Amino acid sequence: MISKQETEKLFRRLLKGGLLQRMPKSMKDSEIFLALAASVFDPQLTYSEAEVNEHLSGWLSEFASPVGVDHVTVRRYLCDFYFLLRDASGSVYTANQTVINSVIEPAARSVQPHLILGEMHQERVLRKQFSSL
Repeated sequence: MISKQETEKLFRRLLKGGLLQRMPKSMKDSEIFLALAASVFDPQLTYSEAEVNEHLSGWLSEFASPVGVDHVTVRRYLCDFYFLLRDASGSVYTANQTVINSVIEPAARSVQPHLILGEMHQERVLRKQFSSL
């Protein structure tokens, strides 16, 4: 199970160049990314496909390039890796807490990639300011 610190470290690496341009390449990185994406869904609720798309679009819009990582691809991966479960008709989704919990610790769910991206941007600005002195 991955800790909050390890999750933050992963996103710092993924966002090193700015907005996320693609899904992570390694299986481990993808699983952590997907577990965090799935954790935005309340496990006590069910969601329509439109609601899943809306949640994922909002989450991704803050730190990912829309041409590089889209909500539809993420939704499909979430289902393929069983982070989200669909009913038999494919129209109702629920978060699979068992799978999410097997990948990231509960504290890791509080990681917010857009805040990490903002911190990294601010760090770059400060480095540039100090290097020009």
